[in-house]
Amino acid sequence: MKEYLSLDFGGTFLKYAWIGEDYRITEQGRTEAPLESEEHFCRAVADLVSRRQISGIAISMPGILDTDTGYALKAGSYRHLAGKNIYKLLAAYTDLPVTVENDGKAAALAELKMGALQGVNTGAAIIIGTGLGGGVIMDGRLRKGSHYASGEFTGFLMKPGSYNMDSSAAMNAGMTGFLLDVARTKHMDPADFEVSANFVDHESDRDTKISGKEVFSWIENNDPETMAAYQRWLESLVFIMINLKAVLDPEKIVIGGGVSANQRFIEDLNREFCRAGEAMSVWKRFDMKIEQCRFRADANLIGALCVFREKYN
Repeated sequence: MKEYLSLDFGGTFLKYAWIGEDYRITEQGRTEAPLESEEHFCRAVADLVSRRQISGIAISMPGILDTDTGYALKAGSYRHLAGKNIYKLLAAYTDLPVTVENDGKAAALAELKMGALQGVNTGAAIIIGTGLGGGVIMDGRLRKGSHYASGEFTGFLMKPGSYNMDSSAAMNAGMTGFLLDVARTKHMDPADFEVSANFVDHESDRDTKISGKEVFSWIENNDPETMAAYQRWLESLVFIMINLKAVLDPEKIVIGGGVSANQRFIEDLNREFCRAGEAMSVWKRFDMKIEQCRFRADANLIGALCVFREKYN
């Protein structure tokens, strides 16, 4: 059976997995995101390619990406890759076939084909990572958009009149935004948390950074400052889902990313969403479902391989 290398380039970590034709992950791991340069990015790929015999490379990453040509109009945290052709860059390091897809769209495709969005005519996937990835399903198909930018929830504006990054969904509803808010609220150093190096201006003195998992242990213990930041985060996510409800009227929104494995988070998000719906009497029926992605933190990796298999098989 053939095996493929699937790569999920996030703003904080590069996650990788070797996946078989049956979409079963045989081995996986993560390493620090290669954000320094295009060479840093390419060498990270080449290093993983050299470890095992594979039949192709499937990449998911942030940005506005043309899967057919490999051109990256935008590349999120990978700013050195904006305006570059990913396929041509990697051709200097490997002769294996490569595909690239936006991370949120990859996750939505995985869920549409084999996961929680199977059989859904209109829906969406929200992937909570460093920022906020996503994908939109319309008429039972993944929507790319006229500029490959459909589902870029990370760019939603959250504060009227403030047209900058601080007002974006990335900084208010993504994991980095949440962790930075916790740091500010608790008067801690943001560099001590697991956030992208693009959002801090100095190195942490800690040997091990504070993860989202550790922050959720503070939530379980009802730490008041953490709970205040957590409530703001839930409200920001619901703000986005309410707007998606108004525009798309989806049957279902699925939540992915590492935090989606936390059952308390999914329950709290549903509770906050219902509270908002009950307050908005314009909707007499409020029957949209919010569920976990089937593939949770692996949705981007599985979806990237879906893209590869569609293109080459």
